[in-house]
Amino acid sequence: MASASLSAEDLASLRQLVDAYADSVDRRDRGALLALFTDDAEVRVQTEDGPVEQSWRGEQIGDLLDTVAGYHRTFHHVGGALFDLADGGAATGRAHCLAHHYDRSRSGPTDLVMMIRYHDRFACDDDGRWRMTSRQVIVDWTELHSAHSVRR
Repeated sequence: MASASLSAEDLASLRQLVDAYADSVDRRDRGALLALFTDDAEVRVQTEDGPVEQSWRGEQIGDLLDTVAGYHRTFHHVGGALFDLADGGAATGRAHCLAHHYDRSRSGPTDLVMMIRYHDRFACDDDGRWRMTSRQVIVDWTELHSAHSVRR
């Protein structure tokens, strides 16, 4: 359950921040992505307790878009987000994400689905704007499916 110490406005802002991350990745919008993080933030991909597989810090966070650039389209659906107040006025969050990666391969279109958990830390600046200070991306499992293109 979310901490009573976070206001309804804070909770809405944090949820919007998590959703904006998914949107900026799906649109491949580097500027929008970087605006969600503090200047010294870090994003790392790893199993929950395992070694870091990929990591980006500061301006390099925009380079994480290279990991989805090879896909024709992506769709990140975020759900189950919970937020708590942390020491020093910071906040922590956990969210689930189903990330679809649509690809047009030689053998036909495919959808690589990843079940992801995000573990986040947030800071609020003097203007009351929340931004991410760290994001741990945990991929719990993947599935590969045939996909069907919708032509209009």
